[in-house]
Amino acid sequence: MSLRERYQRLVSTAGRVDAPRAQAIVAEATPYAVATLGRPVGTVLPVSTIMVAPEVARGGSIIPAWPIRQADGSVVIEYVEDWSALLAGLLAAMCADPRSAALRGAWQADPVVLAQRVWIGIANDVLQLFVADPPPGTYSMVRHHALMLAAATAWLGPAPIRTWQAAHVAAGASFVRSCDRPLHAAIQVAEDGLQTLLDDDRAHQPAARTLAWLDGDPVARKRYIDYLGAASLGVAAVLGAMPDSDLDRAGWFTHAVMDLHANPDFNRGWIEECAFACGGSLR
Repeated sequence: MSLRERYQRLVSTAGRVDAPRAQAIVAEATPYAVATLGRPVGTVLPVSTIMVAPEVARGGSIIPAWPIRQADGSVVIEYVEDWSALLAGLLAAMCADPRSAALRGAWQADPVVLAQRVWIGIANDVLQLFVADPPPGTYSMVRHHALMLAAATAWLGPAPIRTWQAAHVAAGASFVRSCDRPLHAAIQVAEDGLQTLLDDDRAHQPAARTLAWLDGDPVARKRYIDYLGAASLGVAAVLGAMPDSDLDRAGWFTHAVMDLHANPDFNRGWIEECAFACGGSLR
């Protein structure tokens, strides 16, 4: 099935974000981000949102929200209105896992679940730029950014955690089984592939046109699906490593954000464990 066909089957309103919704997500996520950062209750994080056209968005239509640090230390989350390219891509990333058929059917038809992914996509960016990064040149979009996405997923509560862990495991398993080189080398290729896509003007079009490009260019499509699968593996690894109880989980994320994230090798071991559980090997 083409990405455009998946796009057309999505509940169209669930993948669209207007200004009030983006602002509401930031307001809802801020107390969670403050707690995760270990800051006093009531701390105001200087985060705002702005809708931009995909032609000028840092992530175009394929990474539909991106936090930008301002000169005064505040953060502006730039986002595009239509998130359907990402949602269709995630569905395609899950597709190769035969165990996920029922999950895919429910996921693409459920506006609540689709809206949760949009919420996660903006909410994680409330936290992102207030966390200490690893040394320059060692940050990994798959390994490090997974912590932000997992934290925002955890903020939604137990049922969404289960839903999204299953989705990420499915997409991650598909990626692992498709690897034609050692796992971490394949992850690096996937990250490099994302940058190649972001450097292409065709990623910076309205979602429908970007999907038409990906459907017509097998190399570009594979790069996108591989990146989303690798990113899902990273998120699944963090979700699998976190504690089960809400109380323990909150403290664990603060520890991970404050003490673990700056390690250049963050999430490497968890990813290896997750990949092995998915039936892969490190080779």
